Amino acid sequence: MATSIRAVQTAIALVNVLIFALVFTSLWPFPSGDFKVDLPSAGEVVWGYEDGIVTVSAPYSIDNGGFYDVDDLVITYDIRNYSGEPVQSGAIEIGTLPAGEVTTDTIDFTFPLLEMYGSGFAWMVYNDAFLNFAVDVSCYYTMRLVHFYAEYNVSVPWEALIEDVGFDGARSQDGMLLVDYHVTTSDVLEGLTAMHVYLYNGTDLVAHYSETVSLGEYHTGTLEIPLPLSAVPDRMVLSIQIFEFSVVETVAFDPGWLT
Repeated sequence: MATSIRAVQTAIALVNVLIFALVFTSLWPFPSGDFKVDLPSAGEVVWGYEDGIVTVSAPYSIDNGGFYDVDDLVITYDIRNYSGEPVQSGAIEIGTLPAGEVTTDTIDFTFPLLEMYGSGFAWMVYNDAFLNFAVDVSCYYTMRLVHFYAEYNVSVPWEALIEDVGFDGARSQDGMLLVDYHVTTSDVLEGLTAMHVYLYNGTDLVAHYSETVSLGEYHTGTLEIPLPLSAVPDRMVLSIQIFEFSVVETVAFDPGWLT
């Protein structure tokens, strides 16, 4: 009888050990970091712009370094701008991720910057900001006995499409009026556009010249306007059209630049 009781006790102890081992191996990968979610860093995000639409590709990876396969793995994301307004949201259904394997992919989405601009929201065209990624990861573990859920947040810097357009000075030299300027645009932009300078005396246009500007970089240039002018201007207007967006800068004209 005593032998039978000891056998039952041994069996119960063994079952308890197995249950403990099952629970331990089920839960251990999460706090230990063996199950890892890596969200994109600023330098890894790929931006694009075309026809008023911004495209974003943000890489991520999930490493199942645990003991069991992960099932029903789903990533949901909610992306908002610096002021908390929604930009995009969605879900990525990965499914099963076997033990010891890593899955890598990208969160790809677009947002209508031109439409936002037309609605009076021009901040992201002319100013740097952040896009805030809220990413939720949900999955089942250990033959669906354990449900894992975690929230991750990361802020990715957004570079203004048109960072700066400015006047850097004027002078006369060898019978020409030289007007220095600079244009700084985001490297997601490509191509060429024209920088215009208009010289006015009151409402009368005194002179108009233009020069080609390269986009996607810090561009500097000098507009050359023949002297003498028909009248002494009282203001100078710099104007540039960059895709669907325009910038106009007005500067008081110094007559000393003509001497």
